[in-house]
Amino acid sequence: MAELITLEEVKLHCRIDGDDENALINGYIVAALEICQKHIGRRFDDGLEFNPALKVGCLLLVGHWYEHREIAAEKTSELPFSTSSLWNYYREPGVY
Repeated sequence: MAELITLEEVKLHCRIDGDDENALINGYIVAALEICQKHIGRRFDDGLEFNPALKVGCLLLVGHWYEHREIAAEKTSELPFSTSSLWNYYREPGVY
């Protein structure tokens, strides 16, 4: 799978100037792409088009995780509304 979201795009989106958290941010990118595919019920390497709505949803999710990385005790099983509202349109019927 080609690089769908670059580190530079996320750093611009999150307004991050330094390089000391690059590994953390790259992990968030990989995780957001995986969660996106699981949420929708299709894979990018199996015909799911990585369109602007999916990309913005991933950027928002990475930004959310980055800003709230210290929270461990709060309910975290649900996607932020902004992300799910972008992705739900593409969700396969019957995916839970």
